[in-house]
Amino acid sequence: MYVGMAGSAGASIRGRLRRHAKSKKKSKMWTHFSIFEVHDNVTEYEIKELEGLFRHIYRKDTRANMLNRQRSFKKLRKVRENSLKSWK
Repeated sequence: MYVGMAGSAGASIRGRLRRHAKSKKKSKMWTHFSIFEVHDNVTEYEIKELEGLFRHIYRKDTRANMLNRQRSFKKLRKVRENSLKSWK
């Protein structure tokens, strides 16, 4: 599984897939892909949270995680580590 944001700063999904397909290393590591689009009213911050959630869910899956640089999501780790008393 690879989670990434395309469409920001001139990037596109097509360009990202082409770069990965031409890469000697990455082209052998993935077999398929899924694209999810969000509505215009979803902020970049919320998209980053969704990406973090997916990374966190798949963090221990070695096959899904080979291309991900970030393996977990700090905000979810904080929820796990903190006690309810520290929540405000």
